[in-house]
Amino acid sequence: MRGYVKHLFIRAVTLMTAALVMLAAAVPSVSLAADADTKEQELKYRDIPVYDLEASELAPGTDTCLDYVRWWYSEWEDCRYLFLPSTADRNSIMVNYIADDVISLGGVPLVSGEMTSLLGEADEFDITVGGTDCGKLKIMQSELGCIFITTEHMGLDRLDSNRALTETGLMTAINAQGGTEYNGLIEKLSAHGNSSWDYSKKKPYNLKLPQKEDLYGMGKAKKWVLLGNYLDHSMLRNRIAAEMANAAGMEYVPDTVFVDFYADGSYRGTYQLSERVQIQKNRVNIRDLEEKTEEINEKDLEQYQYLAEGAANTREYMENSYKYYDIPNDPADITGGYLMEFQQWNRYGTKAKSGFVTSRGQAVSIKGPEYASKAQVEYIRSFVQDMEDAIYSEDGYNSKGKHYSEYLDVDSLINAYLIQEISENVDSTYSSFYMWKDSDKKGDGRIHFGPVWDMDFTYGNFKRTMTNSDGESGFSGNPETLYTACFFISGYKDSGRDTLGISWLGKMYKREDFRRRAASAYKERFEPFLNELIDGDEPYIRQMAEEISSSAEMSNARWHTYGGKDFLIFGDSSGEDFMGSVEILRAFAERRRNFLTKTWTPLSFVRGDVNGDGNFDTADLVRLKKWLIKAETAPLEEPIAADIYPDGSIDVFDLCTLERELLKQSG
Repeated sequence: MRGYVKHLFIRAVTLMTAALVMLAAAVPSVSLAADADTKEQELKYRDIPVYDLEASELAPGTDTCLDYVRWWYSEWEDCRYLFLPSTADRNSIMVNYIADDVISLGGVPLVSGEMTSLLGEADEFDITVGGTDCGKLKIMQSELGCIFITTEHMGLDRLDSNRALTETGLMTAINAQGGTEYNGLIEKLSAHGNSSWDYSKKKPYNLKLPQKEDLYGMGKAKKWVLLGNYLDHSMLRNRIAAEMANAAGMEYVPDTVFVDFYADGSYRGTYQLSERVQIQKNRVNIRDLEEKTEEINEKDLEQYQYLAEGAANTREYMENSYKYYDIPNDPADITGGYLMEFQQWNRYGTKAKSGFVTSRGQAVSIKGPEYASKAQVEYIRSFVQDMEDAIYSEDGYNSKGKHYSEYLDVDSLINAYLIQEISENVDSTYSSFYMWKDSDKKGDGRIHFGPVWDMDFTYGNFKRTMTNSDGESGFSGNPETLYTACFFISGYKDSGRDTLGISWLGKMYKREDFRRRAASAYKERFEPFLNELIDGDEPYIRQMAEEISSSAEMSNARWHTYGGKDFLIFGDSSGEDFMGSVEILRAFAERRRNFLTKTWTPLSFVRGDVNGDGNFDTADLVRLKKWLIKAETAPLEEPIAADIYPDGSIDVFDLCTLERELLKQSG
């Protein structure tokens, strides 16, 4: 309660300060020029005798004092806006203002400090102050849920200008039906992302709450992300990736929900509240090795000495090096869980607390345990290196005689590859590419790939050419080419050393069995999703867009992200309006689908169809049994379809798996 009282006091002081500052000094008029040949247009209504106007009581069903917003001046339109959440009752809104005289909207006086129904009578009003023309007020309202926050320093400008800073404060989260999702403290608000932060005016944030909370039905957690999607004018690329991953059966997929975001009385636009990628029961549900390590050590893990092996220091990127914390005690089982992420070579030094670089130059950040002991890093580093050696061998076996499928889950790798390839993600295996391994006592002893993350530079939204050391090139701006298959390991050429010029996925794609498995997975799990996404009079992508269209148009009025090429940051993602930007994405995805279907259909097969008749049924089970006992009359027409347990060989494991699959089909 004291926090709320303090907040109200600060708001009052802020309003008074704004009035005093603007009364003390007149601000000169500012002109904008569209281009060199256009006459400068005077911003007639930029400076009017109103020093602040605030609408409050915007969430009447929630006990909060955070539900307010100040009007906002648009230089693009030389007018003012009030951006209202879905919870606002426009027939009952409290308005407070500081002005030289009474403000009238459409000729009707507006009494400061009183509830008014005037804002429900129209979407646009002429503003006058004491009879003086002061331009127009436009009112927009969303249909989404909303999040209101107030920060310790009463504004996000401080954090936005310096990503090293953090904020604390209060937060109220409300769903579209007006129900309260959260009403309490923010432990920490901080910068999120790299290029999505650096190139965005509408910044993304990491959000940490004091305790685990279930927000919008996504499961309990302390840590969340507020994605601004400023570089993706459709704002749908991350959602499409998540839904594609779900359709393909990826094991862990972060949930998201779109909301309108308000901070300290400033409308910030449409945001996507998302789960974080982390080890947790409701996220990547594997054994928490860091938690187990904390239980048997006296100090916080980050307080132990930070060391590197094979490199000059913990900030250096060097092949065959690793870094760790000199933690004295390890749990008996250090086989998992581990959550890892591919890291760019030039970010490895600062972005990876614990991690390693393979012999071929692949930098890997260990996200969990974030503060890993020497024994833990050495274990997972050795495991990954043995896997990499098998991937790059000619026959798929490393020097220990183990096949790559003994280290990695092939189906999850194929899913991860296809999501990157279909979308032509410019980051692909460059960064934000995750994998995890559970404890051998709990899991299957193999590395699984996912969750999918950070997909705003996809479907032509950023143009980049990738050429690996075999001379294979892909261009992300061309939907009719392979792209991820041409990726190189981060560090190739740029690091100044002889790192390998082809990525894990690129090397795997050179294998015929991997290509054919990928082609079949595409036909079975991905092409149907793409068809639903882009085809028909009401494709799914347009349905998704319509769900957020009112908020998206409101966000555009605030940030001016549409209007064609003049408003592009990267790529060709900006249409004349929101639905125009969505159509650009849909059309690119359609061309991409058509190319990949044409490319991969000849390579695809039906999983389990060992007799090659196009169906998977009991006849295939009988054929495989006969083949295993060396019956001469029982050839395998499609041997790769029999390798259901994908380890490069056909044996009793495949027979048992095939039988289980048939039993599932029969119920």
